[in-house]
Amino acid sequence: MSPENSLGPLEADIMQVVWERQKVTVQDVFEVLSEERSIAYNTIMTVMSRLAQKGILTRAKSGRSFVYSPTTTKSEVAKGMLQYIIDKIFKGSKAPVFSHLLEDADLSKEEVAYLEELVKGKKREE
Repeated sequence: MSPENSLGPLEADIMQVVWERQKVTVQDVFEVLSEERSIAYNTIMTVMSRLAQKGILTRAKSGRSFVYSPTTTKSEVAKGMLQYIIDKIFKGSKAPVFSHLLEDADLSKEEVAYLEELVKGKKREE
């Protein structure tokens, strides 16, 4: 994912609502986010328009408003953003990313077991 297509904090919050509902209006997103924080309707409208310009959302006219839908999944966006971080910050090396996650994260036993299974699966592929 290129830097212009990465998500800022508000964009990520908006996309979370879009991914959960799949089809939303600005009003839908405003109602959800305004429960969590003080935010203007116009701010959400502007950010959603920019997300559409970036190609992350599509929008279709429906009556007097637009209905927005995601063009990509949360997993695809996260993968692209993580790859960008790996490439630019860690110069393509993935091991330091895992090291940071394992050292800094408060992982449950289930999460550790899941990661162990992923590593075992990777070793079997070799």
